[in-house]
Amino acid sequence: MIETLMEEKAPNRTPLESKEGEVRLLSSIFIARLFPCASVEDFKKEEEAFRKAHPKADHYPSCLNLPSLTRSSDDGEPGGSAGRPLLSLLQEKNIVNAGILVARYFGGSKLGIPRLRRSFLDAATQAIENTRFGVEVIKYSYSLELDYPTYDRLNNLSKDGYFSIEVEDFGIKVLLKLQSRSKIDSLLEKKGIYLPLPSPETIIALEEENP
Repeated sequence: MIETLMEEKAPNRTPLESKEGEVRLLSSIFIARLFPCASVEDFKKEEEAFRKAHPKADHYPSCLNLPSLTRSSDDGEPGGSAGRPLLSLLQEKNIVNAGILVARYFGGSKLGIPRLRRSFLDAATQAIENTRFGVEVIKYSYSLELDYPTYDRLNNLSKDGYFSIEVEDFGIKVLLKLQSRSKIDSLLEKKGIYLPLPSPETIIALEEENP
């Protein structure tokens, strides 16, 4: 019997910030911006701001990659030289909820489609290399109400990276959300912390890739 081994799908990556890359070739300039984007409306706002930042550029090719929607535009550049290759670059690198905009300043010399396409991709690749990404992870989220001594013990334990804490209120007691990659019952018992833990909520969170 021959078993076929399937490669595990790489996780989706979402940019945590906007970053740029720049390429110059024969006096032409290509400035690419990669940015996080959750909707078409977000993309339009980013595009408007980008065009205002580069009002003298000759073309603004772009792409958008959302889980349920993709778009690309050459914006007057030769067909297939910019928008679609930029979108393919995001897809190949599993980058979602993201857009790329490029300001292209024509330097007077025609580059030909292969070099033109390569310049757009090189500028976008620089932007990608400059960017921090988040990856989707499954986490357990606990909503807790604690006295201050117990909160202090949990807060000290969180500094070792076992879980994260988001405080919602400091009142008579501390209201907080605790998130971890695994259930924490046995961990707390090992540390001598005994709590009546509620059933956790399972959530999908973004965690920085290779921090």
